[in-house]
Amino acid sequence: MAMGELDIIKDLISEKSYNEAKSQLESYITQGHEKDSEAIKLRGLVNVNLEQYSEAKKDFETVLKLAPSDATALFYLASCQDKLGNIGEAEKYYTKLLEIRENYIDAYKDLCIIYMKTNRELDAIALAEKARELAPNDYTFDYLIGTANVTLKHYNTAIEHLEKALALNPSHFQIYNNLGTAYLLIGQRDKAIDCYKKAVKIKPDDAVSYYNIGSIYQIQNKHSQACDYFEKAYNIENKENYLVSLALSELKAGRIEAAAKHYKALALLHPEKDSFQYNLASCYEALKNYEQAIAIMKQLLSRNPKSITMAQKLAGLYIEIRQFRQAKDLYDSIILKGAPSAQSLYQYAILSTQLYDTGTAEKIFKRVLKMEPDNATAHKDLGVIYLNQRLFDYADEEFNKALKLEPDNFDVVFEYANYMYAISNYDKADVYYTKALELEDDVVAKALSAMNKVELNDLESAKSLIESALHDQPEHEYIQFLAGRIYYSMKEYELAKINLIKSLEQNPDIETKNLLALTYYELGEYDKALNIFNALLEKSSKNISLLLNKAKCYEKLEDTDNALKVLDKLTDIFPECEEAHEIIRRIS
Repeated sequence: MAMGELDIIKDLISEKSYNEAKSQLESYITQGHEKDSEAIKLRGLVNVNLEQYSEAKKDFETVLKLAPSDATALFYLASCQDKLGNIGEAEKYYTKLLEIRENYIDAYKDLCIIYMKTNRELDAIALAEKARELAPNDYTFDYLIGTANVTLKHYNTAIEHLEKALALNPSHFQIYNNLGTAYLLIGQRDKAIDCYKKAVKIKPDDAVSYYNIGSIYQIQNKHSQACDYFEKAYNIENKENYLVSLALSELKAGRIEAAAKHYKALALLHPEKDSFQYNLASCYEALKNYEQAIAIMKQLLSRNPKSITMAQKLAGLYIEIRQFRQAKDLYDSIILKGAPSAQSLYQYAILSTQLYDTGTAEKIFKRVLKMEPDNATAHKDLGVIYLNQRLFDYADEEFNKALKLEPDNFDVVFEYANYMYAISNYDKADVYYTKALELEDDVVAKALSAMNKVELNDLESAKSLIESALHDQPEHEYIQFLAGRIYYSMKEYELAKINLIKSLEQNPDIETKNLLALTYYELGEYDKALNIFNALLEKSSKNISLLLNKAKCYEKLEDTDNALKVLDKLTDIFPECEEAHEIIRRIS
């Protein structure tokens, strides 16, 4: 080949005009220069740049037939074999090259990588150490040694070599990635994050580094930060595992709407994967969309009829919408047939109390306490059952066990205060209501503490507490009722009336109606009071207190005949009622 033609083709190659260079080379070779090894080698290099490795392989095989010791041809033939997946052939030619050219550094690099591809990390390390002696300033060999040691789980050795590689090439993002992995695997998460962050600083579009950072934050339960990095990884590269990790951290970080959107997408992609459907149901539950959550869990349970976890989840959803019977059926049919945990039994006991099945609840709480004798909450709940059964000695024993185990547990302290109130130990109840409110600013605790203050005749404190509770929850029906009681006790009847009417609008129970009637009476609104007493007597016609108050209303309305009729009926029922006889004498 004339030098002028060679120079023109080399210029084309340097300009990356590979197709033109190839065309001129083929024209030259076919015109009687089939044994020109230099021209054929150039065509092989052009084919490599065009990623036409099969043609390149043939070119370099031809060159080696003409010049068996051509190191460049050996190197590129090995490289082509590697690219074509012929790993054994690639290894053979790299080995042959190093036999005739011991200082061919790039051959060491590629052969090390082949050893690592074929799970021969020890061979890769030995070869890299030999090459490092020939090229001590080339970072690649420490990088390869370090990477091989990560695979071998020799993490400290890996870190030593990867740090050396970084000292030689501090701008190599993959070294930072591998070093981050090594630090992560020895538990040094902060150093791992630092390495991954340096990697993305060098290469901002590297999705793997963002994903690795997100994974560490996820392990550390820093889910908001994890979300940010998983999202970056997914935006760069829409890999499914990135989306799975993102959705999980969104759920745990409270980004429920985003998590629901992603789990819905994953469930559509993989309807066979129950975990995506389950987590989607969890999202709907958090969004209080119980109908959709229940629909999903019913479908999952139909596919997995023996799954205790799914049955418990569905039972919990039924409890949320106060369908206690359906929840109990699930416990009876699935959960309790296996070997239920203490937690499952505890939930079943609570469910039984909500269904007013206190006998079952008592038995189950006892089973829980056999399994977990130090379960303060179970002792407390069993104490509540005994209290409702008026088994005060048993209740006292359970409450004291709970207090001994967890003296600073708000629920335990609060229920003990309620117990003290129930047995009329108002001074001790006051101590424990005060402690409960120090532990937690609970609105119901304030209201019940206020009622206890009434029993202690500390009406100003009672008023302060109930007004604080009303401020916290002005529409709470029971707190409105208690406020009415307290204002009535303090003879602030207008305020009592306002709160009792509000309470009655939400819960028209007998006690509230009776207290409102008494309030109307004190305000001189006798007709309104009489109407309520008459309505209550329709359901309880022989109630002495109601009859007496009805008679008093008639007396105030100066309706003596009707007052005497009511009093005659009352004294027939209860002849010893002195107050009735006194009114009769007064108005006769």
